[in-house]
Amino acid sequence: MKFPQKFTIISDEVSQDLPVIRAFVREFGLSGIELRSFGGRAFRDLSNEDVAAIRGAANDEGWKIFGCSTPVFKCALEDAKAIAEHREIFKRSLEVAQALNANLLRIFTFLRQPDALEPQRLARVKEHLLGLVEIARGSGVRLGIENEHSCLTGTVQEMTAILDGLPVETVGAIWDPCNVLYVHDVPPPAPADILQLAPRLFHLHVKDAVRRAPATNGGLIAVGTPVGVGEVNWRAHLQALRQCGYAGFFSVETHWRLQKIDDHLLHLPAGYGFSHGGETASRTCLHNLRAIVETL
Repeated sequence: MKFPQKFTIISDEVSQDLPVIRAFVREFGLSGIELRSFGGRAFRDLSNEDVAAIRGAANDEGWKIFGCSTPVFKCALEDAKAIAEHREIFKRSLEVAQALNANLLRIFTFLRQPDALEPQRLARVKEHLLGLVEIARGSGVRLGIENEHSCLTGTVQEMTAILDGLPVETVGAIWDPCNVLYVHDVPPPAPADILQLAPRLFHLHVKDAVRRAPATNGGLIAVGTPVGVGEVNWRAHLQALRQCGYAGFFSVETHWRLQKIDDHLLHLPAGYGFSHGGETASRTCLHNLRAIVETL
């Protein structure tokens, strides 16, 4: 595992503007980006001109687009209208991925509820996911399910339950250990989670946070930090990835700023408000990550 070959950055964690993104990628010698919002537009709203500009930059710079971070199925399982809209977003996202020669689309598993994955609900989630598999059939694009505290899949146990029975070749995990810290009343992420997910692991997201007691009564809440400063223990996680022979890629998803990001922007990252301060914060995170990797 070497830096920077295996590591990239989610585009809007740096900037909404292509010249800034290009300069940043060159500065760190990265081999491409993972695409999310761009030009002030959410991923779902990217225009043909946006896609053409990114494709041109990828061709000029020799970039690989390591994935497209869609918001698909970050909606309520009971909301038939939203699900239909998200299926259309997925179809458009698939077109974008193919235009950019990206072979990975990030998706979610509906908004979290009590008793997150009781059997009937789990079956319904899988039915909707298999519908996306059918849409993507023959495209060469894989579906990466990300664990997310606001969704039904937040922990390693929930991820393995979701993946069980879904096609191994085309559906896998985008694992973000830090997101486990945001799930209430569960243990912190463990390197053993990596070993458990190894056969289905498509991609890693890298960020960090600490759990703190809130000002009002309640359980611990997670607050973003620079990579390597929080409670993820990235050194141990990277060692576990090496142990299991992980050959995929890592995207830094900074999510920390010197000025706090509003929670609604963290839930659906998009636009200039989200990217404000991201270049400086992401530079810190990549420097920290490089230091960890070099001392493994």
